[in-house]
Amino acid sequence: MAHIKNQTLTGDQHIDGGIYEDCVFENARMIYDGGTPPQFINTSFTASHFMFDKSAGNTVNFLRAMLPARSNMREVVFGLMPELRQN
Repeated sequence: MAHIKNQTLTGDQHIDGGIYEDCVFENARMIYDGGTPPQFINTSFTASHFMFDKSAGNTVNFLRAMLPARSNMREVVFGLMPELRQN
């Protein structure tokens, strides 16, 4: 598990298992494959985005498939992540 401190990170960054402290992700693509979740401590993000790949991508797509009202599974998704209702 990498502990990265006080760095500006750009481009493709594989973030599984990383600890990012006092970092800046700038114009970065943060790639999460579904391993150990990363930790972000006092980290900022500028013009950056997440990419969910491999098993993480499969999980995100599974949740998206359950989210439409016609699936009758929307409440299951909200039950798993109640914070979605707050936005």
